[in-house]
Amino acid sequence: GGAAVDEEELLEGIVTMVPAYVKKWKSFSDEVMSMRGEAFVRYIYDELAYRIVKKIADQLIALIAALPTTATSTSPSAQVVQAAPAVGTIAAALGQLSDEATNPVVIMNKATWSVFKAAQYANGFSVDPFEGLPVHFNNSLPAFGDASEDDVYAIVGDFGQGAIANFPNGEDIEYTFDTLSRKKEDLVEVLGKVYVAVAPVACNAFVNITAPAAG
Repeated sequence: GGAAVDEEELLEGIVTMVPAYVKKWKSFSDEVMSMRGEAFVRYIYDELAYRIVKKIADQLIALIAALPTTATSTSPSAQVVQAAPAVGTIAAALGQLSDEATNPVVIMNKATWSVFKAAQYANGFSVDPFEGLPVHFNNSLPAFGDASEDDVYAIVGDFGQGAIANFPNGEDIEYTFDTLSRKKEDLVEVLGKVYVAVAPVACNAFVNITAPAAG
């Protein structure tokens, strides 16, 4: 018999995702191919696949690091915690995530991980500076020791909730094995490519941790 519940208000934006080819290629001599055979070619394919996936990950990390703190009609937001690596820094970032970010991880340079571990050792192993979160390394982020003021050196967030990868032609990497273009040089070229667009799409699914002013 009470009043009707209020209608939910949804604030929506549009993130434009434009796919493009991510490509990596490598050349090697046909003598090497003849000596090492199919196993070597498969190794080249695997290495190109790794480099392509790494490039896509680096692109996404760069987009997250550039997110504004206030959402716009074309971009979600990410909050910022400005602090040096210390016990409590990751906890401060966790406190800024949205309720929907339920599976957060930490992304950082390996050299930054060492600084966090030093802070842990200084506390006599009493606390985990990463708050039990999985830590994934990506050295496209600067190490804390190399970061200038306001540079993003670590990211805390839920990639399953906050980011999308769109593969219009499927997720399989396409390979081109070219024995003709450089045949006079006795070189074989292998090119791998995938058509993909990646983007952060949810507000406050990520928190950027930035370097404070020196001193």
